[in-house]
Amino acid sequence: MDMRYLRYVTPGEKYYQPPEKKANESVLKVSNIPTSWKEKKDDHWTYYFPSNTILPIQGWKIHITTVSNEAQNTLDLTSNFLFSECIPFKHVSNIWELVLKNSKYGDRGSSGKFITIYPKDEEQFIFLLNQLHRILKDTPQGPYILSDKRWLDGNVYFRYGAFGEMYIQEGAAKIPAIRTPDGGYIPDSRGAYYVVPDFVQEPKVIREMTEAQEKVLAEHSQLDNYDIESALHFSNGGGVYLANHRENNEKFVLKEGRPGSGLDGQNRDAVARLQQEAIVLERLKGLNCVAKYEGIFQAWEHTFLVEEYLPGTTLNTWLAAYYPFSDEQDSESYCKTVINILNQLKQAVKDIHSRGIGMGDLQPSNIIISESEDVKIIDFESASDLTDAKHSGLMTPGFTGSTKSTREQADWFALLRIARHAFLPIGPVQDLAENILIQHDKWIIKKFGQEAINLITEIQYECNKRDARPMDSVLSSPNNYLEKSDLPKIISNIRDGIVHDLSKEKRLLPGDIRQFETSSGLLNVLTGGFGVIMALARTGNLPDKAREWARKFGQNEYIEQLDDGLFSGKAGIAGILYEIGMKAEAKEIYDSIENHLDLEDISLSTGLAGIGLAFLSASTLTDLEYLFDKALAIAYRLENLLAQDIKIRPSDFDAVPIGLIDGWSGVSLFFSSLYNVTNDKQWLNLSILAIDKDMEQCVLEESGLYQVKDASRFVPYLAGGSAGIGLAMIELRNLLHEKKWERELSGIGLLTQSKCFYSSGLFRGLTGLIVTANAIDIEFNLQGKENRIDKALETLNLYLLENEGRYYVPGDYSYRISGDIFSGSAGMLLALHDTKSKGMYSWLPIPEITKIISSLSSQKLNVLA
Repeated sequence: MDMRYLRYVTPGEKYYQPPEKKANESVLKVSNIPTSWKEKKDDHWTYYFPSNTILPIQGWKIHITTVSNEAQNTLDLTSNFLFSECIPFKHVSNIWELVLKNSKYGDRGSSGKFITIYPKDEEQFIFLLNQLHRILKDTPQGPYILSDKRWLDGNVYFRYGAFGEMYIQEGAAKIPAIRTPDGGYIPDSRGAYYVVPDFVQEPKVIREMTEAQEKVLAEHSQLDNYDIESALHFSNGGGVYLANHRENNEKFVLKEGRPGSGLDGQNRDAVARLQQEAIVLERLKGLNCVAKYEGIFQAWEHTFLVEEYLPGTTLNTWLAAYYPFSDEQDSESYCKTVINILNQLKQAVKDIHSRGIGMGDLQPSNIIISESEDVKIIDFESASDLTDAKHSGLMTPGFTGSTKSTREQADWFALLRIARHAFLPIGPVQDLAENILIQHDKWIIKKFGQEAINLITEIQYECNKRDARPMDSVLSSPNNYLEKSDLPKIISNIRDGIVHDLSKEKRLLPGDIRQFETSSGLLNVLTGGFGVIMALARTGNLPDKAREWARKFGQNEYIEQLDDGLFSGKAGIAGILYEIGMKAEAKEIYDSIENHLDLEDISLSTGLAGIGLAFLSASTLTDLEYLFDKALAIAYRLENLLAQDIKIRPSDFDAVPIGLIDGWSGVSLFFSSLYNVTNDKQWLNLSILAIDKDMEQCVLEESGLYQVKDASRFVPYLAGGSAGIGLAMIELRNLLHEKKWERELSGIGLLTQSKCFYSSGLFRGLTGLIVTANAIDIEFNLQGKENRIDKALETLNLYLLENEGRYYVPGDYSYRISGDIFSGSAGMLLALHDTKSKGMYSWLPIPEITKIISSLSSQKLNVLA
């Protein structure tokens, strides 16, 4: 789960939205700002600095921590002092952002940082430490800042780091940096522990303070009775550890609570929740379905709860390992096993409720499945009396019902959703439209039989008895179970949904959270308006509102600030502008893009492969032939990087550095296109070498599936997975005129037939598999019952949403819908259009792509214009 998404989930909204209302309702204000000072804001910080201030580029900086209900008072005390001393600073702009920062799944490295202060030198730094400690010594203790060291015992912390923006470029990633004495740059460590660069010495007073603190920490505590073997989990509230007791050599689980950190919806910190869990576990003693409680103690400032260690795996991990995604796997045996697990879980809920306790946050990661498939429940931090209707504080999307639920109602509703999830493990699209469960039930019966639905119906009956209800829907779902024959209707209705929701604002159509998380997200092809323009222009007439938007935001004043990437910036936008007739603007953008011959970002999304493709395709257009030299220069740069076997670092921390979008397969596609244009076999050979790099990361399983193996998971998707690699393979097969990679492509074809995928998007979901299924059908000339696309299209029934005849697509994680290329309606519209017209690449922002892609110009696609 990417916890950033929850920040953009607003009740009653169908799209991801920035939390403007909550932010505006909790603004933190600074008074008495001196007239000579300047103020500026971004979406998280408010900055104050005296006019003509010149700060060093790096040094010792100070952080102030606080609890949320003391934030304004802490800000008043601190800001008044800093104004009087003429010290620049910044603070978190509102309480809402501060609570998110300190929440259970906030970033551990930045948690607690409320005010940041910039001393001009070491002498002023020491002065400020003492003065700020004196001023704030009576304020309540805030969260410990893990990246810093605390000054004495108060709310003042510090670390050595950059004051301004300095970066090291590693592939596509920009790593915050500090400067070394020799003029080089090293990473500016901002992790969950305190680091001092090798070339920096702590001031003497800090070393003396540290020695004194270490003597206190050396005092014995109950924690010394345990040897920590491993960390099972980390959150902002603390770790969960597997520990061995030194006296009896018995294994236990230690749950850590950090004071002031890991806040939940009730504003309780991790310590308060552990104390509540201890009380609950005492009441549940003797139940075999619950982890046995051993005790609770404090070590230093942290609280530790001790409980029985339960060998096994969580239900969500178990589902990932054993769910029969392929029809070749034994669905009948799986169904029997799951029914056994769910019946145990059903009895466990009854047993826990018999003690007057309700969990409040029952979900798959709180359920342990042993090797013998016995069920036990862990994590009672949100538990309370059965009749308690107060918000449990921690809720998991997809397993949460009405906010007015009692603990009893919440647990039965969660059990119902867990049962459905066990048979259909996709994102919580039903939270957007409860009636889509009608389609889900038809699908479950089709795949697992009536017995599965019977159990779900039994649990639904228990929910009905207790009036356990879902949250309010914001959309509906199509009434009919859609078939391939409905494809023209689906395409038309998705397009209608896009057109209906277009805006004249910079945000042409709401999409993924990356619209706000990246500087180019509102405009680029990946998540922004130009991707929507591309989808509309390639599937019909471009609406006037969309064309007017493109004319406005295609101007230099908006485009010049973007990066040069194909999906992330200028290279893709230039191609779209050319297609819709804005050729002068397109030429100006193409001319502004550099060769980037010092860049190590190889990717199709943001880097050299994508920019190279853009230049290559543009060079086939009238008056842009000269751009071929830029494409060729990029090709030579990529040849060198391939020989160096550089480490790939995507710009998006959540991206997998393998495959078509962020890996070597995108480079392979560029080399293949260059060979197709030049007939120079150098590029063909390099294309094979490039795709081999990605194929080294793939596994051909005994079942026949061919997938990327990334760390502990298999990845099938267009981005980061084997589906994207398959498209590059198909292009190479056409150029080589060889039936190469038959087994691998067949294995990818099997993947496209998987029962379901967590999300429905183009880059990381079903839509990308539809693209690949269609491409494989074309490549192997599959017809009738043998084809792949029919099955992939049927899976749309699990995701498609509807409102007044218009169709919508759930975004990544399915918490809200999305309209963009990356995860939403625009990407699906283009993929389905390709399926209907026997195309493959209409989702690539390349004009007249048939001139450079061989597999699109072959006779197999003579129906394509």
